[in-house]
Amino acid sequence: MFRTGWISLTRILMVTPFYFPVLGGTESFIANVSVKLNGIGMQTDIMTFNVDQRWKPWSINQIKKGKIEKINGLNVIRVPALTFLPTRFILRTNFIPGRFINKLMEYDIIHFHNEVDLSFPLFSYTVQKPKILHCHCLAITFNSYRNNPLSRYLINKVSDLYIAPSSFVAKHLVSLGVFEEKIKVVPNCVDTRLFQPPDNYSEKVNNLLLFVGRLDPKKGLLTLLESLNHIEKSVNLVIIGPPSRPWFFKKLLITIEKINRRTNHRVTYLGPSKHENLVRWYKKAAIFVSPSISESFGIASLEALSCGTPVVATNVGGVSEVIKDGENGILVPPADAVQLAESIQYLLDNEDVRKKFGENGRKWVVKNFSSEIIAMKLCQIYKELL
Repeated sequence: MFRTGWISLTRILMVTPFYFPVLGGTESFIANVSVKLNGIGMQTDIMTFNVDQRWKPWSINQIKKGKIEKINGLNVIRVPALTFLPTRFILRTNFIPGRFINKLMEYDIIHFHNEVDLSFPLFSYTVQKPKILHCHCLAITFNSYRNNPLSRYLINKVSDLYIAPSSFVAKHLVSLGVFEEKIKVVPNCVDTRLFQPPDNYSEKVNNLLLFVGRLDPKKGLLTLLESLNHIEKSVNLVIIGPPSRPWFFKKLLITIEKINRRTNHRVTYLGPSKHENLVRWYKKAAIFVSPSISESFGIASLEALSCGTPVVATNVGGVSEVIKDGENGILVPPADAVQLAESIQYLLDNEDVRKKFGENGRKWVVKNFSSEIIAMKLCQIYKELL
């Protein structure tokens, strides 16, 4: 435990390219730990770009002044998002007005999130404060950094400490030239008081499959849809998450329409959803499916396990650090629709195994990935930096 005086005197700024209303694993992580840090007396605010739900900058008239708002009790500082450099030079860079960079001086530690956009770390280079870069998406952005000497050079210069959500991502950072002693592994977390199992196991729907995540090609949704052709029992698949690329979203909708018209399965796309609604679906689902081709960690799988729902997931990235094969779920090779279907079919046929995996998953998450535990790990890191 920490001395209350030290905590109450420390001010943390979480800096992220995207935040609510954008819904994703990184945004959920920031919200969860920030609420917990504020709860123990450590003032934690959030700075983010002023973007809409499609991740597009607001119009010029809407961004003349930075916007500050309250979301779940947290101060959220909105910064105008103005494209600065083409993405072929750096992954993504936006111009940041000086008054927002100056505001960073009010905080003791600057905690950057999500290396898909280096705008904040670059523009705050001269700010002499301890800085952390939290690499939530490096499993996806790794090749862009590896193949771009400028981006690879910059990521090594913008931070005093790097946080990886898994050992897998930590190894990626080392391969990009980051010194191992500058890397800490801090897994993602889940609000275990919000994401709870149903009061009665009978509330679960035996043939209900669930996918939650951004509708991106790397999430493996087409493989999941193809796997339905190899599942004998009629299933209902519910897909929740925001669209990513228009061409891919259109292809998904066409595929879903064909499945609903030609098979005895039913696929329903519900769009993005708030956490309160997600909990209801996690509780009802018999199986959560994560068919990703690339994944740094997989926060949706954590949420499912926290709700007592077993997971069938592809063994990619840091997923095996969350899903323990044969204990709280089943791991399968990526892009293999047949093996994915066989694992889903096995759990559909064995309710006792589903129930056991769900119980094990809940215990595993509460013990290792609760928001309280991860917030205290961050506190220790902050203390070491000051």
